[in-house]
Amino acid sequence: MEPIPMRELLDRYVTLRNLDKKTTLLYGMLADRLKLFLGREATTGDLDDLVISRYLRWRAETPAWRGQIPKPATVAKDKHMIAAAWTLAAKKKWVDQFPELPRIRVPKRLPNGRAYTTDDVEKLIIRARMRRGHTGGVPSAWWWSTLVYAAFCSGERYTALTSIRWAQVDLDRCKLVFLGETRKGQTRDIERDITADLARTMAAYRGPPDGLVWPWDRKSRSQWTSLKLLCRLAGVRYRGFHGFRRTAASYAALAGGRAAATRLLDHADPKMQEVYVDPVICPEERAVMPLLRLGSEPPAS
Repeated sequence: MEPIPMRELLDRYVTLRNLDKKTTLLYGMLADRLKLFLGREATTGDLDDLVISRYLRWRAETPAWRGQIPKPATVAKDKHMIAAAWTLAAKKKWVDQFPELPRIRVPKRLPNGRAYTTDDVEKLIIRARMRRGHTGGVPSAWWWSTLVYAAFCSGERYTALTSIRWAQVDLDRCKLVFLGETRKGQTRDIERDITADLARTMAAYRGPPDGLVWPWDRKSRSQWTSLKLLCRLAGVRYRGFHGFRRTAASYAALAGGRAAATRLLDHADPKMQEVYVDPVICPEERAVMPLLRLGSEPPAS
């Protein structure tokens, strides 16, 4: 069969798997890197174990974003994406062989210090209430303070939070409903509690049922830059939006055990809590070897 351009194969894969826009963009960037490595557009004819293994080594050794060497997890993600599209091509008989690629060892890092503490969150909310101007048609002070507060309460991801509409907000019951189609994995709806204090604050700028609670009207991805600025002004170490998810998981585990963190985050795999629960906030349970009461006298000979 005539080789298929790699971009076309990747486009077919994301379309058949109905992947979201963000993931589709990642596959497009992968095609760009393959072109850079080969010096031309890649095709299914390049789906050879040695060729792709050499690409993965090149990827691991070549400075990328901000001149930094990619982390092993980043290289492993490239391997996973290539293998997924390659497997589809093999099943469709567009290529002769299935992938057999080298194992990429990704060290497991301790999540120490990757979550905001309650003191950090308090500082961020207080500093956010001092912001001036408007964001998405509402005061920036309200936008940022309530978003940070809601992220702390719910433990949800940034995309799910900023996709929620007023129809999914019940301020009387202090509940937020996150629809499955706006959540990672698009599996099911979940309901999360918020505090009465946050509900009262949110009520000040309640919008129409179909309106977004936290609309963003600035440049795409500038939210992270704004959060970095907020952290700097509040004297808090920047840990990204995902830091709030780790914060919620860590305090849930502290209050109700590791199973509580799993329920809050709604992870299918309970082991994922190991990545999210910060031992600085919730120390890992450790077995203690009991002491034997033997005294100090040596046994008689």
